[in-house]
Amino acid sequence: MLVELVSFLNDDGLHLDGAFYPPTREMDRAGTVDAVLLIHGSRGNFYDGATKSMAEDLSARGYACLPINTNAHDTAWYDPAIKEFKGNAFEILDSTCIDIQAGINHLTERGYQSIGLLGHSMGAVRVVYYAATHNDSRISTVMPISPVRLSYSYFMESEDAEEFTANIKIARQLISRGEPQALLRVGHPIPQLFSANSFLDKHGPEEKYNLINHAHKIIVPMLTLNGSLETHSRLRNMAQDLATAAINSPNCKTLMIDGGEHSLVNRTDEASEAILEWLSTIKLTPSLHYS
Repeated sequence: MLVELVSFLNDDGLHLDGAFYPPTREMDRAGTVDAVLLIHGSRGNFYDGATKSMAEDLSARGYACLPINTNAHDTAWYDPAIKEFKGNAFEILDSTCIDIQAGINHLTERGYQSIGLLGHSMGAVRVVYYAATHNDSRISTVMPISPVRLSYSYFMESEDAEEFTANIKIARQLISRGEPQALLRVGHPIPQLFSANSFLDKHGPEEKYNLINHAHKIIVPMLTLNGSLETHSRLRNMAQDLATAAINSPNCKTLMIDGGEHSLVNRTDEASEAILEWLSTIKLTPSLHYS
């Protein structure tokens, strides 16, 4: 399959890389969505497994697809223009909104008018958060796959509360010492590196990105997907809880795929078929969802 490597700027002047998958067999496309923007998860990028597989499957059935790197791609990278480290370890999640906006802009500049947002894992958080906080009339549907729960109160009541509390304490101590970019290695909620700032941004008591609190602002159709093997406290029933909370979505459906692992990496064909079936049901243009 031939793809076009692309690079474009966000509003901060940061170059974002991606791959444009042109649609094939456009006569097979059902529904009014004509393009899908795909957002990677933690430590991911536009060419990682789940994102790449989904883009290939959807483009083969008539949907233009654009997986992109956000500024939070991979674990860490250095931006010489501003002399700062970026990447997942340093992410302030709200900052990825202008990356998503830039991806939508790129698709509309190519002539696509009805955009679906799809994200895996932390990418699912990013696309739902964007749709909930931005009145973007170009969005026709949101499709979070294996969304992550970012809830201080939930974790404090979970079986992992002791470890979570210890990580919060370490992050606060680093910030109080004037070291907000210092890295800590955590095992919960997810085994990875975080700067103290990034850890508290995502997991602090303000719960800025608890999607349950934002779901009522989703006013487009939404499909949530997860797998039955996603039993960790950061994942357990999150897709179902998100769908239940999306009380103002005109059409919201949730589907749990039996035997599916996180991001459905072992059920890619079933995940793609579920997305394709969902896209075929989207009949309204984006402008009818937004005022």
